[in-house]
Amino acid sequence: MHKVRFYLILLGELVLSPFLYLNNYWKWNFGKCPKSPALRQRLSADDNKISVCIHEWGGYHAVRQKKLKVAEEFTCGLKFQLERFKNYAGNRQVDICLTLSEAWRKKEALVTCNVLEVGNEGMDFSGYAEFFETIREKPNHYVILTNTSVHQMQTEFLDSYIDYMEANDTVGVLGISYATKMYQSIIRNNFKPHAQSFFLLTTRAILQEIVDINGSFPGKGITDKRLLIRNAEIKLSGIVLKLGYEIALVQEDGSVFKYDSSVLSDNGRCRWTIPMGDNRAHVKNPNAINAIKSHNFTSNK
Repeated sequence: MHKVRFYLILLGELVLSPFLYLNNYWKWNFGKCPKSPALRQRLSADDNKISVCIHEWGGYHAVRQKKLKVAEEFTCGLKFQLERFKNYAGNRQVDICLTLSEAWRKKEALVTCNVLEVGNEGMDFSGYAEFFETIREKPNHYVILTNTSVHQMQTEFLDSYIDYMEANDTVGVLGISYATKMYQSIIRNNFKPHAQSFFLLTTRAILQEIVDINGSFPGKGITDKRLLIRNAEIKLSGIVLKLGYEIALVQEDGSVFKYDSSVLSDNGRCRWTIPMGDNRAHVKNPNAINAIKSHNFTSNK
């Protein structure tokens, strides 16, 4: 059913392609740099806790190799994600929840942390959605949604990320990687910047706003991967921008690039100052978490 829905979307794009291509061409070549909108401020976190949701598919080994079309193969896995958060030595409380789809496939012993078995429809987003239900009624606090495809490289990053969010209360979501294009489309000159969903830092209140405007957690129940990327990963960033927040992207050098909905008005020609395309094609360590350097806590605008 979802595969049919995806192809119907492509059919609609095909019908509208002359207009869609022309609209993007005009933005790319003649768009004027718009003013940034008035930005909303996030609700403050009510406690010192960080809820971490790590999603894992039961068929993966604790240490594995990740292959990408745009970058070299790298090592990742659940082992490194658990070490990353269990070894945190800062002053904040870190609560880890492992969401596990198709748990029956898991041959390795599970570590001692909270495990929530979920369905595989929606892939990572099935875990994110079920995890959100467990924190939905709790006080507002910081939340990390991540999977086990994060690079094995370890760095002390968590305090720098939270400190950055505290200093930039108009940021709705912070990510570690991005793409500027929707590749699941026949409109090849599209501009759909979004934070890639294998690591997202936000708050419980922001997630609630996303669910409220979308009607459910983005991607929940979607079985076609291409539709999932469109209607979950890309859509989530779009909702954050629509709500009036910025999205922050941590760069490999420890700097942070922020953008708001104004970049969509001219396809980013005026305001987008970092590489276009899939960010992982431009970095040494794709899918890696890099700490934010303290002097980069101010806006790039």
